[in-house]
Amino acid sequence: MTILVRLPRIAFVTILCIVAFAALFEFLNAIPTHLSLPDHPQAGLTNPRGPLVFDALVWGVVFRAPGYLFNGTIPLLIVLAVTEWKSAKSWRWYLTIWIIAGLLATGFPITDPLRLSAALLASAATGCLYWLLAGKSAGDWLQAWRTREPNACRKLLNYAAYVVLAYLGYQLSGYVYYGGKLLWVSSGPEPDPGTPPFHVRFEREMTASKKVAMMDFPDPSSCLKKAETNELSTDRLKEMDWGRIDNADEAEVCVFRLLGSFENLSYATDWFEAQGFYVHPNFSSARPYVELDGTLRVTGVHSIRKDGPKFPTTGIIRRAFRSIPYSMSVDATWSKDGKQLLWVLTGFSTL
Repeated sequence: MTILVRLPRIAFVTILCIVAFAALFEFLNAIPTHLSLPDHPQAGLTNPRGPLVFDALVWGVVFRAPGYLFNGTIPLLIVLAVTEWKSAKSWRWYLTIWIIAGLLATGFPITDPLRLSAALLASAATGCLYWLLAGKSAGDWLQAWRTREPNACRKLLNYAAYVVLAYLGYQLSGYVYYGGKLLWVSSGPEPDPGTPPFHVRFEREMTASKKVAMMDFPDPSSCLKKAETNELSTDRLKEMDWGRIDNADEAEVCVFRLLGSFENLSYATDWFEAQGFYVHPNFSSARPYVELDGTLRVTGVHSIRKDGPKFPTTGIIRRAFRSIPYSMSVDATWSKDGKQLLWVLTGFSTL
């Protein structure tokens, strides 16, 4: 089926458009901020670190685009494959699709008019770009293929196409299910903080994705590998099931559940090392880093370049995206006396 030949082009154009959206959104989002700074020459269009265009494009392409690609490529490919199948050539279809995708990617910033305007403009421009590169010719090859005489090769490609579409449908069902949970926690009551009660440093960090993670991993047992015993001994708490972790929010929740189950931070270094993390002596349980407010931080570092990503453990494409950073760090911050875990924060080093 022609869609099998067409899909690589759709995939390439989709990836290109996602990167273009990330760069354009960051550029448009940065303009009001730079214009509001009086010390910037040329009406705020440059800054001491270099031209605004360069800074915005680098930030968008290097830091924003990988996340958008990781979360948005497959859902967009599924939707755009349907438009290809239906020979949707109108620019209105692609304008609508990319505006919805852009708003989802930026978290529907309806409370921030400037950010919302940047998202809408970037989405509209990206939708037009996709239409020019692929949308206006949607279904042309499919129509030509249907006019050919049926043969064994065509039947084989038909079956292969159905397999591909079935797989894409399966992937879409997972995204729909997860999207439903995001809507539930966004519009419904606050989820239970669980055991031990999960905390974040700043309220803005309590995202919908993190709330879903709190629901999926409500206690230490839900984060551990399956075992015959339910006893949460010191050694048992080290058996974190990384195979169940799909994103950084789930990792933070589970690390918090397990580390927070210990009496104090003296167990943190052993726990991190049991997960395959390296703990520097100056950021260890014996010598934690003292923050300005007196809180104590223990940090574990995992080399993605050497050992691969900790999560997800399955999926070639997803693991490929998670392999872009060269290392992952987990900061666990305790109270001044080291007896209460306050929050956990994951970070990725890309450059």
